[in-house]
Amino acid sequence: MKGKTALRTFAFAFVIMAVLGFVYPTVVSLVTENALPWQSEGSPVTINGTVYGTEYLAEAFNSSLFFQSRPSAIGYNLSISGSSSLSPNDPGYLNLTEQYLKQFLEENPGINVSQVPYSMVAPSDSGLDPNIPVLGAFDQVPRIARSISALASDNNITMGINSTESFLNITITDHEAQNFPVFGSYYVNTVSLNFIIIKFLMEKGILPAGFLS
Repeated sequence: MKGKTALRTFAFAFVIMAVLGFVYPTVVSLVTENALPWQSEGSPVTINGTVYGTEYLAEAFNSSLFFQSRPSAIGYNLSISGSSSLSPNDPGYLNLTEQYLKQFLEENPGINVSQVPYSMVAPSDSGLDPNIPVLGAFDQVPRIARSISALASDNNITMGINSTESFLNITITDHEAQNFPVFGSYYVNTVSLNFIIIKFLMEKGILPAGFLS
């Protein structure tokens, strides 16, 4: 009897391992690949069929032409992830956020302190968070519009600031998402928005076709 009991126990354990370790993951993968093919492939950002990034990971867009993500303690290094070693209760953390706030206000003149969401001046836990509050995106629209208009002028192309702001505002509105149904806050993905800007500027001839190469 003991031998039969041990055999049944082993068989039961083997079936559970097979179901949870192979069958279930395989079924979930197949369903995901067919129901959500773009997400299952890592939400790639593509232009003309070429993949340049993923919406899951923030990148360093070091230009006034683009939306800036939350501060990163790792400099948006895609090979690692991590946050500041300072706790929110540490005076050093307060000094750090004050520095980020000062930088944000300098980069976006005309914006009042009360308009800046806290997450725009607080490093994310991973250092690679691509999402920012919708208000944080709208705060950056005037700066981006001025930069685009100036670059267009340098290339003998006329692009009014007002029309550029309208394009950016519509783009933000069209791409905002909610992090939790009904009660969640609204956000936008900076990687997605910035590649929309790049594609737009390339189509207008403001950026060269080989800008991304």
